Amino acid sequence: MKLPVVNRNEYTIYLEFYNNIYWLHTDVFKWTAEVKKDYVRELNQLQILLNAPLYGIVDNPKLGKFGRLLGFAFVNNVVGNDNRVYQIYVRSL
Repeated sequence: MKLPVVNRNEYTIYLEFYNNIYWLHTDVFKWTAEVKKDYVRELNQLQILLNAPLYGIVDNPKLGKFGRLLGFAFVNNVVGNDNRVYQIYVRSL
């Protein structure tokens, strides 16, 4: 279950705790340099409070680029239940 933890007009950040891992989900509604600055600040604060790495699953190159822009690093590929290949990314402070 995804739990919204940051809700802004420009984006919503969700966390999902699954298999002892915090999975990050984000819905972005507007993206500017200022929104990115706020998003990264809030993401950093969230990680400080959790004291844990954040993981993300990527299903397209644009999302992978977005993750790398935010400090996520590629971990490995996995095959989903739908037999598609997904990339796992992690962000540590």
